[in-house]
Parts: sequence; structure tokens; C-alpha cells
Amino acid sequence: MNTLGPKASKLTTMQTIPESAAPAAPRVRSTKKVVLITLAVILGCAGIAAATGGLWVKHTFYPSAMSPVSLTATEKAEFDSKLQALGNPAAIPADEANRTLVINEREVNAYLAQQQLGESVQVKFGEGNVSAAIIFTAPEDFPIVPNQKIRLRFTFGTSLTPEHKLSLKLDDLSLGGISLPNSWIGDIKGVDLVAENVESDPALQKFLAGIKSMEIHNGTLRLALNK
Repeated sequence: MNTLGPKASKLTTMQTIPESAAPAAPRVRSTKKVVLITLAVILGCAGIAAATGGLWVKHTFYPSAMSPVSLTATEKAEFDSKLQALGNPAAIPADEANRTLVINEREVNAYLAQQQLGESVQVKFGEGNVSAAIIFTAPEDFPIVPNQKIRLRFTFGTSLTPEHKLSLKLDDLSLGGISLPNSWIGDIKGVDLVAENVESDPALQKFLAGIKSMEIHNGTLRLALNK
């Protein structure tokens, strides 16, 4: 039987409330843990960015020589037959159904290696374009890092018109993946770089006359030869 009365009961109840609300320390520890994890992630990202930046500088401004491409004996024999066909399309039998040559970028890069260019030039075929990574020493009048050995990438839009005129227009010139302003490179973006040479080179005109059509797709160059 409760002899203390209603007021004592209320007092007893109020005294027990703080005991149920006591555990606040774990929340503080949890907050500290989140802060520490967040700082660790930020520092980790900063470290990755610094390492990536270092690799970018080394790749762009202190480039190592590229690895020359070499063909196997079978690949070389196949490529040699393609070169012979390109050099003399008329020698291919007229009744041959398939007069389309497919040249891949591996064959082109192996040819560049044969010309002692394999360590400084590599070609890639895109969709309707050709790009070339080139390592060279920037000239004195280059707008940035003159006389510095650098790696550039040229991208050309390439096509063969129905009149058998080869078009080779510079779409982009990039340094370390950054496109250079057209004004820095003499406003040559969009300019056909071979039109004048085609008109003045009989050998090149004869070569183009033997090609019916030309298509460039990812990794390959397709040439259909005239009969």
C-alpha cells in the first residue's frame, strides 16, 4: 500500500526518467567516426588526383618511346599482297568478285615501324576519321613548351569524293587530351591539307584513280578497287 501519496509517486517517476535517457555517448563516437571516414576519403581522392596529374605530365611532356608494331610472318605476307594490289589494281583478275581490301591499323603501324617511325608515330582508325599520336620536339615558335619533347594527337576527317579527290581535313589537335585553340595552330582546323598535293602529284592521282571507294571504320580502312 502506497503511504507516500500522489506527490511522492510523481517525484519517483520524474527521478527515473534521466536513467532511460542517459546513453548519449555512442552518438558522439558515431559522429567522430563519420568525420574521420569522410576525411580519409577526401585525402584518398586528393592522393589519386595528384598521382593521376603526375602520370598526365609524364605521359604528355616526358613521353617514353612507343612500342613498334611487328607482324607475324602470315600477317606480313597478307599485308604485302594488299600493298601489291594497291600498287597495281589492274593486275588483279577482272573476274575476281571481291576487289575490296581491308587494311587494319595494326598493319599500318607495322608499316610505319618499317619506316623507322614506330617509336614516334601510331595511327588509329575511328568512324570516318584517322588519328595519329606523334612524339616530337615542339618548335621554337610553338605557343606552349617550345623546344620541349611532347606527345600530340592529330585527328583527321578523311574521305574520297566521287571525283576521286582525297580529302584530309584536320578536325582536332590535342595535347594530353586537351584540344588546342585553332588560333594557336595557324587556323588549320577544317583546312584540306592534301588538295594541292593531289593536283600537283601525278603518282598520287594515278593511285587514287585505282580506288573506287574508301570507308574508314573503327580499326579498319576499306578500299574498293576499280577494275
